[in-house]
Amino acid sequence: AQVLRCMLRGMTPRTEFQLRPCGTAATIIAERPYVHSPSGEPTIACDERPPAAKPGKLDEVRDLFRSRLEGDAAFRDFNKDHEIDMPTFQRLIKIMVPSMGQQETKALFMSMDTSNDDVIQAVEIFSDQTMAILSNRMMADVDHPLEGSYHCLPRPPFRDDPRQMEAIRVLKTVFDEVIEAHRKPPPSVVSPAKPAETADWKGLIGSLFGGVRRTWPQKAVTPAPPAEVAIPVPTGPKGAYLYGGCGAGKTVLLDLFFRSLPEGFTARRLHWHEFIRDAFRSMQGQPAGQNIFEAMADGLSKQFRVLLLDELLITHISEAILVKNLFRHMWARGMTIITTSNYLPEELYAKGFNRDQFEDFIPELASQCPVIDMSSDKDYRKIDVSPSSNFFCDSISPETSKRMDDMFEQIVGKDVTRNVELPIPSEGRSIVVPTSGVDARSARVARFAFDELCGRSLGRADYSVLAEKYHTIFLDGVPKFRPDLGAEFRRFVSLTDIIYGKKVALYLQSEVPVEQLFADGLQHAEFDLDELWAFRRCSSMLTEMQNPKYHHMVWLMRNHMLQDSALHL
Repeated sequence: AQVLRCMLRGMTPRTEFQLRPCGTAATIIAERPYVHSPSGEPTIACDERPPAAKPGKLDEVRDLFRSRLEGDAAFRDFNKDHEIDMPTFQRLIKIMVPSMGQQETKALFMSMDTSNDDVIQAVEIFSDQTMAILSNRMMADVDHPLEGSYHCLPRPPFRDDPRQMEAIRVLKTVFDEVIEAHRKPPPSVVSPAKPAETADWKGLIGSLFGGVRRTWPQKAVTPAPPAEVAIPVPTGPKGAYLYGGCGAGKTVLLDLFFRSLPEGFTARRLHWHEFIRDAFRSMQGQPAGQNIFEAMADGLSKQFRVLLLDELLITHISEAILVKNLFRHMWARGMTIITTSNYLPEELYAKGFNRDQFEDFIPELASQCPVIDMSSDKDYRKIDVSPSSNFFCDSISPETSKRMDDMFEQIVGKDVTRNVELPIPSEGRSIVVPTSGVDARSARVARFAFDELCGRSLGRADYSVLAEKYHTIFLDGVPKFRPDLGAEFRRFVSLTDIIYGKKVALYLQSEVPVEQLFADGLQHAEFDLDELWAFRRCSSMLTEMQNPKYHHMVWLMRNHMLQDSALHL
């Protein structure tokens, strides 16, 4: 196997060897010492780090797998049906790539099963995407599931990054600690002498949905003297706080952590929008007279032990109080939180209304979720970007409208459905999908005009349902945003956040190229920090979404993001 790795890399081992019989096995006799892998196992040293898999190399790997499947009697069902189920795929990988663990193999199978029929066909097995992943894994010596998942990213388009590798090193410890804690019963809660809830909750739910906070100073309100607070004692493993700018790889690492967890491990992987949506719904359902956050944490701790939270972004005092008190009670019940953010803990809710109610929590957050600094001057979403896109049209004209029509028809054919009502759970209402169909794999495809999604009073709940139900969304007529940005901008950012998080394939027609959509807004005198990050984040995501690189992630992660543990708190 080690010799094969060197051959696939197109290199010569730094050792002379010969094979000789030894019972039924063969022994490699090295005239120079082996080097050792991180697991301590001997491995033949090659002259340099392996390059990314090239097309010719993929053909070699494809031939190896095809020969095994077609020539091994253990896989005779493949020759009859040209498809295999998960147990058969796991047996195949155990033979061909023995360093891949069972969960890593299962995760890859889930990505490959694009038709969601619990079998993978020959076209899925021998695709370039699958072969690139398996080629990388055959060349990589890893001894940890998280490292294995990182090496499952196809290269290209992904690249090794030293900050990401350092983050993986730290996250491996977190991973091991939460796995060990999960094997034990949940720890007992050390109750504080006084309740940690200090805020007046009257009108708080209404204030969340009644407007959007801007972070410049607001009319001063004299708060009541702070009450003495007894803080619950954390009892579980510490998590992590992945900090960095757009395109640093934070979300990818969070997704890989989620993808690497063993079967039966209880976790939730949510975007901030989904977390806030469900947390406030849960608050409304709590019995009167109880400590709301204590009751919520009790319920959550019975369902899962780890929360993977993407894009921590506090924009309202109600969100600040929720995070402060709910996180405290979750930690007191042995739960672990791993989050990503564009903000350092001390930057969260900067200049926010009544921020003093949140400031005492910041050291606790930094302690329970130690910062992993992934800040970089590289935005990987914008690297290796093709100058032309097969997915986005950067003008609004009869020609680009026809191109959008042609792409939609190419995917769904002529069999389309008009004005489907899609219920919004727990909201007692529906959203109308003007045009929809299904693609060749029976995945749903929807088409909207910009005004239908962002010109109306829609929000997180609506966009989340669309992202869950539709694999592909066409969006026509996105304008260049006005200098004052406004509600349409915020809805568009929320929509982009959510469909990117759920790995929805996006086809978009816009008035100008996506990097120019917010140019006028940047000149606005009252442009604030949250809107600046929203612009950067949205622009970065859209740049990636118009390129094949993003569609690799759609293929790799979409099915994982539709598991129950990635849909609801």
